[in-house]
Amino acid sequence: MPDEFDPLVYTRESLAEELGLIERHATDGSAFKAGCSCIQEKHLLMVSGLTREGVTLASVEKEKEFYGKLGDAARELRKTIVDHEFQWPSNPLGPRKYQPHGLTEEEKDDPELLKLRSKCIHDVEKSACPSDFQGDYSLCSANPVAVCRASVKS
Repeated sequence: MPDEFDPLVYTRESLAEELGLIERHATDGSAFKAGCSCIQEKHLLMVSGLTREGVTLASVEKEKEFYGKLGDAARELRKTIVDHEFQWPSNPLGPRKYQPHGLTEEEKDDPELLKLRSKCIHDVEKSACPSDFQGDYSLCSANPVAVCRASVKS
């Protein structure tokens, strides 16, 4: 007899697959170089739907909260793509520990450079951003990531 179907396990696995596809399309050039619109037209919609299912299926409050925040971020990100604004949504999980949303190849290959830029980002955030900005650089007088990428070279 086949294993019993578990809707929460199905939701978790499906969500992981969609996030994997988003990562692949965002990094392999298909979304930007080839003009593929599958991220906003398909994958973020699937993430949104799966997180709504996850909220109703999960029994642990921490997992329900995670799905709620992830769904909000997926909907916000989809909207910024569809509206051609291309703005990073607010970070649903809290502070990023002074890391850019996406790392450059140079940063991925050079941990020391990343460490120096992270310290720089922290310092610039303290001086250029309000104390309660929660990662929204539009509230800062300067973009800490841009400042540090320009000033901290390898």
